Amino acid sequence: MLDPKGDIESFLEEANAHNFAAICVLPEHVLIAKEFYDGVIACAAGGFPNGDGPLYERIDEVKQAIEDGADEIDIVIDFNALMEGDRDKVATDLSQIRRASEGKILKVILETPELDLYYIELGAKLAIEFGADFVKTCTGRRGGCTPLVARSLAELISEWSHENSGKIRGLKLSGGIRESGQAEGYLDIVRIALGEGFIHPEMFRFGTSSILENE
Repeated sequence: MLDPKGDIESFLEEANAHNFAAICVLPEHVLIAKEFYDGVIACAAGGFPNGDGPLYERIDEVKQAIEDGADEIDIVIDFNALMEGDRDKVATDLSQIRRASEGKILKVILETPELDLYYIELGAKLAIEFGADFVKTCTGRRGGCTPLVARSLAELISEWSHENSGKIRGLKLSGGIRESGQAEGYLDIVRIALGEGFIHPEMFRFGTSSILENE
């Protein structure tokens, strides 16, 4: 529920009827979610959905979300700074937000529809280098995930794992995945790159709100 005007009460009621890996809400909805939802709560904080703005404000938002009860934090990478070649800006953002969310799962949203494949892979590498637990494709507000992007990220995570003594980082595919048949196709891509054992909520997630609506 990433609409500030959405019906959060109905959303939480429906969420409690399903065994989701997590739900994702805005910072202003974390307190009510903590009160009425029994499972894992992710918060889209830190300047969602643009990934820019003063860093101290974004860090404060992350810290407040955690104080209110968020278990996981989803942030958008500063994709404009990434495309402009400002690696130091992106690295500083990631490292400081990682520090602010210490002890919580951190997902870094690349906003892949805005990036070509070179910057998608660069953004993913930087996210992992600076402590992301998950790399996530996009918010869905500027376009959706594609099979090419899913395969590239899955293969990048597999390669990173081999280079780092079997350590692993998670992958979340989101944006434009509207039908269960689509999801099965993406599952096959991930299985080929990372193996059946990777298909577990601790490592792999879908953004499923559209699938749920269409089933």
